[in-house]
Amino acid sequence: MKKIGLVVGISFLAGALFFALTFGYLQKSESNRSVLSPTVARAETIKVKGLNFAPLVKRVRPAVVKVISESIVERGGTTFGDDFFDRFFSVPKRREKVSGVGSGFLISPDGYILTNYHVVKNAVKISIFDINGKEFKSKKIGVDPKTDLALLKIKGNKLPYIELGDSNGVEVGEWVLAIGNPFYQDLSVTAGIISAKGRQLGAADIEDFLQTDAAINRGNSGGPLINMDGKVIGINSVIIAPTGGNVGVGFAIPSNLAKKVVDDLKSKGRVVRGFLGVNIQSINDADAKELDLEMGGVLIVRVEDDSPAQKAGLKKYDLVVEVNNSKIKTAEELKIKIANLSPGDEIHLTIYRGSKRQKVTVKVGEAPDTVKFRAQDDGRSMDLGMILVRNTPSLARQYGLRTSKGLVVQSVKRGGVAQENRIKEGDVILAINRTEIESVEEFRRIIAQKKPGSSVFFYMNRNGDEFFIKFKLPG
Repeated sequence: MKKIGLVVGISFLAGALFFALTFGYLQKSESNRSVLSPTVARAETIKVKGLNFAPLVKRVRPAVVKVISESIVERGGTTFGDDFFDRFFSVPKRREKVSGVGSGFLISPDGYILTNYHVVKNAVKISIFDINGKEFKSKKIGVDPKTDLALLKIKGNKLPYIELGDSNGVEVGEWVLAIGNPFYQDLSVTAGIISAKGRQLGAADIEDFLQTDAAINRGNSGGPLINMDGKVIGINSVIIAPTGGNVGVGFAIPSNLAKKVVDDLKSKGRVVRGFLGVNIQSINDADAKELDLEMGGVLIVRVEDDSPAQKAGLKKYDLVVEVNNSKIKTAEELKIKIANLSPGDEIHLTIYRGSKRQKVTVKVGEAPDTVKFRAQDDGRSMDLGMILVRNTPSLARQYGLRTSKGLVVQSVKRGGVAQENRIKEGDVILAINRTEIESVEEFRRIIAQKKPGSSVFFYMNRNGDEFFIKFKLPG
């Protein structure tokens, strides 16, 4: 019995000791975890809180709309298509009405709607449907193909809207919601995070995409990407989809890029951008050494004649490293900064010319491609069926022109007034009725003074030959 009692006593003491050591270790471990890993607990709290998106969705969803666009397309005149009968027998084409669905969202209580340009491109009718299925007729205020944005307007007041937020403050890993109409599924909501910033895809001329893994599919285009403050930080625009559906790689136009577009389209009906007149490319630090440059930055590889850059003294092979005292690494960064300026603004560049560091102040001009005369998109002008662009030395080289004066006919609408008047793409209009034309605004002003159905004489340059064409205006 004594032996048994001794064994029991020893076992009891051993158990007590084990319990004490284990309890002490757990306390120490728990203490270390709370001291060494506070971010884990905080992240878990944010995650749990962030999963309940319902109040946020309830607040912003009524401002998201469905955009139905109708356009006219030409199809082959027979079931054989264009390749055979149209070529040999001139079978007339059939004109058919087609429709597409996209998304958009109200940005003001008086009915302004932001969407993608490609959603309403070539549309002859645009219908807007709100969360309750109510239909609104919309007016196209203006479009900006360079950023793939369009501004529409519906009648109304005190309408629900979403504010454009600050996309510059967005961080990778932030929660976001995408709202839209994928595959005709009205006002669907998906959640994800910002996967990356500053993506360039070649999908638009000016781009600085936010990448997200929030599910974006066909029909989501033009819809908002919303942060946890309920503000729009992106406009859903592009997907990479090898399978045809969402694979977690979607892209949105940053809201800060959209703000200038909205302001310009509201006030001018077109987007006016700054212009330096340089060709540039990015140079990283490793390549800089090979090129005997001081550091990485943005290399000027060509300066246009008579451009703001040339007037400011910038030269070929200058290396731009700062803009307004902020470091710059890529050509796309510089391109966006210049595009967001207005003609007449000044910008201060820090450059290296050889090994010498210096500052250059440039007064930016107006980008030539922002002064297009899109008669078919301008309700205040006659539909002349062509797009005119102010000529420049760079455009003259592009079109192989022998002059850098006047206005270049960039495109001609099939079956339009310009085509009926024998105008061709690449023609240059130098004067109207012997009055020389130097800008699209001059052209617009002169044409606006003419009576519908009257005629004017365009003094033209075509492949080096100069002559008059009698142009009959639409009645």
